[in-house]
This record gives sequence, C-alpha cells and structure tokens, in this order.
Amino acid sequence: MKGFARSEVVPYQFRLVEMFSGYEHLIGGLAGGFTSTIVCHPFDLLRIRYSANEGSSLRPQYRSYLHAATSIVKANGIRGLYQGLSPHIIAAPLSWGLYFQIYHKIRAKVEPFQNKNVNNLLVGMGTGVLVLAMTNPLWIVKTRLCLQYENQGVRKYSGMIDCYRKILRYEGWMGLYKGFIPGLVGTVNGAIQFAIYNYLKDWRCRLKNIPQDSPLETSDYLLYSCLSKILSTLLTFPYQVVRTRQQDHNADYKGVIDVLLRTYKGEGILGFYKGALIATFKQTPNAIVTYVVYEHARRIAESFNNN
Repeated sequence: MKGFARSEVVPYQFRLVEMFSGYEHLIGGLAGGFTSTIVCHPFDLLRIRYSANEGSSLRPQYRSYLHAATSIVKANGIRGLYQGLSPHIIAAPLSWGLYFQIYHKIRAKVEPFQNKNVNNLLVGMGTGVLVLAMTNPLWIVKTRLCLQYENQGVRKYSGMIDCYRKILRYEGWMGLYKGFIPGLVGTVNGAIQFAIYNYLKDWRCRLKNIPQDSPLETSDYLLYSCLSKILSTLLTFPYQVVRTRQQDHNADYKGVIDVLLRTYKGEGILGFYKGALIATFKQTPNAIVTYVVYEHARRIAESFNNN
C-alpha cells in the first residue's frame, strides 16, 4: 500500500480497501441488485403469474393486477407478495454483480470491431451467457416458488432448499436448467439495455466535454436507465413468457418449441405479451434502482481506493 513500508503493519481499513480494489463494479452490482430486489419483488411475482397463465383452471384467474395483489394479500398477507424472495435476493445481486464485473474486465481487453457500440453489444451478450449459466438454478427455483398459488391446498415446495431437493430428485440436474434456452434471448435483452445505457452516458459526456465514464448527475442515470430498459423490454419480452412457462411446475411442456406452438395456438401473438404491462412497471423501476445504486456504489468504492 502506498505510504507504508513493507515492515510496517498496515491498518485494517487499508487492508480492506486493498482487498476490494478492482472490484468496484462487483460491489456496485451487488448493491444495486439487492436494493432493486427488495423494492420490486412484488411486481416480479405478478409478472410471473400473468406470464404463466394460459387459462388453466388450476390457476386463480385474476381480473386485474390490483385484483391479483389483493387476492394474494387476502390469502397470505403481505408476505404473500414476497413468495420466491429467498432465491431472488441471491440471484439478482449475484447476477448484476458478476455481469458488471465480468463485462468491464472483458471490455477493457477486447476490441474486435471498430464500432464501439457493436463491441459493447457483443461483450454484453457473452457476459450474459456466462452469468446465466451460473445462476439459472436460482431463477428456476424463484419462478416455482412464485407459482405456488393461494387456491392450492398443499404446496409442493416448503421453501428454497426443499425446491432444490425435489427438482434434483425428480428431474435431475437438467431440471435446474429448464428455461435456459429462452433465457439466452434474455442475454440479448440485457446486452441491448447495457449498450443503449452506455451509449447515452457517452453521449452525455461528449455533450458536457468531459472524459468518458466521468461521474454524471443522478438525473442522468435515472433517465438513461429508464429509456434503455423500456426499449430492451419491448424488443425481447416474449422470451420471458416462454421461459416462465417452461419453468412452471404446474404445466407440462416438452420444450421451447412446444411452448411456442401451444401458446400461439391457444392465445395467439398476444399470448407472448402476457404480463408485459406489469413487467414494464416492475422492470423499469427495477433497472432504475439497480443502475443508480450501482453507479453511486462503485463511485464510493473507487473513491476509497483513490484515497
């Protein structure tokens, strides 16, 4: 550490700073993912239920998002809106932290094309695939816990660990990777979002005549995270419906093609946009919270390292 001889004992706080040096993006992503999950999980629960609903009598049929929320609260209290929180509170921070950290590490060393935006998109997609491969088991457990309905007498899963055990016992390791293929489309969603977000930040820096990736106003982060998420969601939302239905333990789909064909046959094109409205309401503030907290948390981490 600068300013200390090798023989000197480095104070604990300086050893801590050294330990986390270079992991500012990981820290920022963990903080952003954790905060957004706590704030936005109930919206995600509603989005998952609407996306999974193909009209089966096994599921409660909600008249509106408000009716869905009140029905859940009436049956299970406020905690009912937080079904599936345990795997979500692990998966989201881990995914965001790993995504931001790996992305920036790779991006700093890889420049395959002259177009910076193309490079951002490709690195974002590659990073997304790596992170999804590591976290898909958490996402499927979250989905299944969210799809345990209030009108079902006995719940199939008592919690996160029980869900893992039963998936492994009855479906094997491959059961933990259901929804992985449509999830790959989700990496495109994340890559598009991050590419648009970075483009807008770079544009703002050029407009202000300051170096790229310089700290911006919180209002800038709010606006750019909002715009990038809305655009990426509109372009890729159908994959979320397909992924949710493939991971649903209440349905028996044979694969991605089966989900696509049955959804289209039974519900038409609009079936692939079930839950899109609540997804926009959930994912937009989720992205805003994640990105704003991420930017400020990593700046704080960087300031510690610089000092």
